[in-house]
Amino acid sequence: MKTVFDRDYSFFATFKLAIVLLLSVPYVSAHAAGNIDISINENRGLQQRVDARYEHDGKVVVDNAGQAEQKERLNMKTVADLVFHQRLTGSAADPQAIRYYDSSYGNFNIDKGKTKATLEKQNRLIVARLKSKPGQRIQMASILDLLNQTELNLIKNPADPLTYAGLLTKKSVAQGDKWEVDKNALADFLAVDRILFTDAKMMLKTATRDTARIYLLGQVDATVEDVGTSMKVSAVFDVNRKRKQVTQVRLSIDENREAGQVAPGFEGKSRVNVQLRADDRCEHLTTANLKKLTKSRRIKQRLQWLSEKGKFALEYDPRWKMIASESEAAVLRYVDDGDLMAQCNVLQLPARPASNPLTLEKYREEIETIIRGDKTAKLVGASKLKTTTGLDAFRVSVKGVEEDVPVKWIYYHVASEDGRRLTFIFTLEQEIADLFQPSDQRMVNGLSFFVQPAHPNVKVATKRVAQKDRLDQDASARRKDGSRRAAKSR
Repeated sequence: MKTVFDRDYSFFATFKLAIVLLLSVPYVSAHAAGNIDISINENRGLQQRVDARYEHDGKVVVDNAGQAEQKERLNMKTVADLVFHQRLTGSAADPQAIRYYDSSYGNFNIDKGKTKATLEKQNRLIVARLKSKPGQRIQMASILDLLNQTELNLIKNPADPLTYAGLLTKKSVAQGDKWEVDKNALADFLAVDRILFTDAKMMLKTATRDTARIYLLGQVDATVEDVGTSMKVSAVFDVNRKRKQVTQVRLSIDENREAGQVAPGFEGKSRVNVQLRADDRCEHLTTANLKKLTKSRRIKQRLQWLSEKGKFALEYDPRWKMIASESEAAVLRYVDDGDLMAQCNVLQLPARPASNPLTLEKYREEIETIIRGDKTAKLVGASKLKTTTGLDAFRVSVKGVEEDVPVKWIYYHVASEDGRRLTFIFTLEQEIADLFQPSDQRMVNGLSFFVQPAHPNVKVATKRVAQKDRLDQDASARRKDGSRRAAKSR
């Protein structure tokens, strides 16, 4: 049985050539046929079903030592299929949609390694926002819980449906007309931070009473995270003129992205096929259900790292990118507006007896021991604090020099009442330390411990455990009381 994804992608090769020829030859517009409006309906409440496929085929570029001759290129082939219903809940000035993902599957093959990704059940209901700012293009947040890094990477892609209206804004255009692309709208569409150069143009290829087809073609040089990328972009948009809705988008990208300190580079091709149709039958997106789930709540874009082995959860700002993680350790790097600001190493320490907690004085001595071999390092501050989740924490600051750059290290020790502990080590340049400081505190405030294996919703799980403990205690008390009464009767 064929699906919407069973199609010949050689289409991209033919339509790229066709667009090149059409954009390079002067065209006399068919004004006799009249100008048309190709702007897109962004009416609040509009509901659609979206079927999307994303394919990437090429090489991942890993920069092992920051030098070109030491870059490693690994074969990569990935495919992700997403099916979701969405309801527009924002406005033209502030685009937003709430989505329910019926299915989400990603298969990632890199070199000899194979991994899979999908959304957890509690994360299928997503709010998507278009911010149109560098570093804040599309934001995704789970309504019922928190996404992890892998889940966010799966559903955050180029050619997101929220970006079409920004590109298709012409209210009067004739068949054959071509025009320059708005750079900010194109950055939204391609999911890049900033466009440095582009010669991309759009053209109304064909139009009938009911439909329109628009082409996009051009070179794009842009920045993503902390690196540059060069793309050859070609896309086609099919529009239902009566509904003023995009019905299909096909996007092809030939890309050469540099390797950075946050993510590897990429050399290869990406293909995106998105199909949309009007559909208001999703029970998860009814007005009553959404009111119940979102009433008096501001849903923020936050991520979480759960450790079942360590029985802790870390909630953090998506500007932190997880570079590597294991069950008890992780490395994250903070990127703000394209600049790499800091690194954070998180490590779970051996638990201490609850009756013998670590003191600030002892922790300070441990840090002094660590930095003793570095003549440039100097301990400049130590303090106690309480996190917003009620955990005891110590903060020790150290200044020094690394590779001729003045650096600041911030050490945190955070402990639970039962003796479980984590340490955070932040590394950043001294000149941005004051500006950055709230970010390290917010990271530490996102730590919480739980008392049973990870549950889809840790807070709910912890509450249920506490309730179960009370019920067990009540049941035990009743049994003891019953035994005493039975003894008296005998």
